[in-house]
Amino acid sequence: MLATPNHHHKASRTTMLKQKVRLIFGYLLFALLALMNSHNSLAEGKTLKISTGEYPPWTGEALPEQGYVNHIVREAFAAVGIQVEFIYMPWKRAFEEAKKGKVDATSYWFNNSERSASMLLSEPLIQNRTVFFQRMEDPPIEWKTLDDLADYRISATVGFSYTEAFLKAIAERRLNATLVPSDVQNIKMLMSGRVELIATDEMSGFYMAATLSVDPRKLRVLDPPMVTDKGYLMATKSKSESTDLINEFNRGLKIIRENGVYQQILNRIDNSSFYSPEV
Repeated sequence: MLATPNHHHKASRTTMLKQKVRLIFGYLLFALLALMNSHNSLAEGKTLKISTGEYPPWTGEALPEQGYVNHIVREAFAAVGIQVEFIYMPWKRAFEEAKKGKVDATSYWFNNSERSASMLLSEPLIQNRTVFFQRMEDPPIEWKTLDDLADYRISATVGFSYTEAFLKAIAERRLNATLVPSDVQNIKMLMSGRVELIATDEMSGFYMAATLSVDPRKLRVLDPPMVTDKGYLMATKSKSESTDLINEFNRGLKIIRENGVYQQILNRIDNSSFYSPEV
């Protein structure tokens, strides 16, 4: 019996449908395998190398768990089966090494236009307040804009993530600011009377003062803060695997927020005198 034209059309449509189903199934299988391989390459491959620097109490090679933020980073990756190694170096180099892809990621940074142009950002890790400190024995300084501080000697730290407005005011000499290598030197300059103000992270400033046996009651934090900002893990946009790295980190961060590990880390901070760093 000869096949009718309808039979030919039905057979043709059935064949085409089967081909489409096979193509869709093949694509989905390929995508699934690629996803699994990307996760496996992170979880089962080399230990991730993360550039970082000295910023107590948040990061530091000799600190318990290498500082509160690096402890969060380690636990977030561990929650998704990924091991990490922190490599300590000057902050400027830490960022450049990560930007060039010589390390897998860098911990941790505030966001700005330069960084977001070249780096992928994680979900926020923690919240920081950058403030001005003065000696408690001096008359209180009030300020609303940076120009209100033009008559004061200020010390700031090289490589610290200050606001663009603050750095611009220094560059334009609208502020009488000296840049020094470390927060320790900042505290020393303040307490010796060589400057009237220092600019740094609030909790880091108190921590550094404690390391120098400076009574925190001898320090006053000016209100308002220069900025309240969030800190992020960053990875270069120039490497394709950075997207998977950041996604896996975010997944781990969500896990430790939900299971209480994140809060347990923050609970280690004696922050009765400070703001809450939780985000």
